[in-house]
Amino acid sequence: MIKKISILILALIVGLTAIGYVMVHPLFYFNPNDVPAITANPIDADRVFSISKFRSDAGHDYSFKAWDGETCRSMKHYFNWGQDSVNNMPVRSNPTPGHPDINIYAPFNGRITAVDPEQINLGKQVHIASDKNPSFYVRIFHVDLLPGLAVGSHVTSGEKIATIGPMDGIDVSYEAFTIFGKTVYLSIFQYMTPQAFAPYAKLGYKPSDFILSRSQADALGYQCGDNQQFIRPPGFYNGINPQTEGYVTIRPNPYQYLYNQNQGRGY
Repeated sequence: MIKKISILILALIVGLTAIGYVMVHPLFYFNPNDVPAITANPIDADRVFSISKFRSDAGHDYSFKAWDGETCRSMKHYFNWGQDSVNNMPVRSNPTPGHPDINIYAPFNGRITAVDPEQINLGKQVHIASDKNPSFYVRIFHVDLLPGLAVGSHVTSGEKIATIGPMDGIDVSYEAFTIFGKTVYLSIFQYMTPQAFAPYAKLGYKPSDFILSRSQADALGYQCGDNQQFIRPPGFYNGINPQTEGYVTIRPNPYQYLYNQNQGRGY
């Protein structure tokens, strides 16, 4: 009997440990001083040509259940955008000798707590909770996770964890849940260490260049409809400058010749 009880206890411990990898650590209250620093770029910075601003109207509305009541804005960053599609749906672009895949990196020391399917068939969403404070996690969208990495895997800051194609983009959000079922949305640029931000500083940028304040976003008067989509005027995507959607172009798009073929920009 004692042996059976011991086995049951061991099984329970193992089970709870596995569950612990994916358990949410909700916040009782939000303190900016508790937010772990972003110590590494989540993407090859020299392969980035455009970054959307936090609270912009890039892509789609990403403000669901925001803890402070913000609505109708993109509370994350897009790095580049997908430029390869089939039947108007984005697909993974293929590397070539001159244009290899783009590497994706862990933004800090942490653990993979979730690997979720995407709404479109392009990569996975990878959640990485910080070792320093597991209430905070970075979510990276549309990536192909490297073999051997899965829920429960520990990763170190700057470790290569995934790839995307040379003509692809990613979204990156920084979040935490509260005990009231709300989400705290943060900009990774606001919490980047100087070393992590250095590639952008060399180009003359400041972290604030990639962030709109709440009052600035309110003044822009975004409109949102169903399915998290921004309401756009007719002809909005007919070759319009992506700056209109809140993007900052930090270097020329190496695939500019395909620009007018891309109608999605933010998926």
